[in-house]
Amino acid sequence: MREMLVELYSYRMVHRRFNYDNFLNTLLENRIPYEKKIVPKQTILISEKEPDPSVYFIESGIVSLERDKQLISFLGLNQIAGLSNTFIIDESLYTFKTLEKCTLYVFKREAIIELLLSMQEGWIYLYMNHMNHNSFLVDKCLMMREPSEMKLKHCLAELLQKYAIMQDNVLALPKCFTKKVVSNYANVSTKTMTQMWKTWSESGFIDGEANQFIFYSTVFLQD
Repeated sequence: MREMLVELYSYRMVHRRFNYDNFLNTLLENRIPYEKKIVPKQTILISEKEPDPSVYFIESGIVSLERDKQLISFLGLNQIAGLSNTFIIDESLYTFKTLEKCTLYVFKREAIIELLLSMQEGWIYLYMNHMNHNSFLVDKCLMMREPSEMKLKHCLAELLQKYAIMQDNVLALPKCFTKKVVSNYANVSTKTMTQMWKTWSESGFIDGEANQFIFYSTVFLQD
């Protein structure tokens, strides 16, 4: 499949032509019915092993993906929830939950699939979505083989790359990424998280008194 795409388009062109914005615009231009919703935090959008009739295009906010109560990944601005198992219509692979208030475009999954399969190049949107999904699964599997401290560091580095904010001129993660959330995502115990929090705080890397991850330095994440 990848070889076929390379023959038709360059890698850069594929990402430019079949990105989130063009996907959403394609649905809107074809008048696919949707609702635009502002959803409170801690709302379950889709439950694993249950029917998932809706697809969510995320305009703002952060959504978590869980499987058997284990955090698998997160989705944010310009990402899509509910389209990772396109042809397994009966049930969702994951539980999708809002970690903070989210603004979402909500489409019927069946309508999206029907439109894309009727288009000459519609399948490429589905393929790119699957590629993005598979990429984070591979990264997560590789990370899980590492020692606990390295897993935490790599998780924090990844989250900073994707979701970092500036707060009082200091780098931070949104408050939804609590110690409990990060330790679950890294698959380490809360005891290990507490120990590392103390070590990093005493070393001057983070604000140990804050109720969120506030970084005075990120050098320690590169070890």
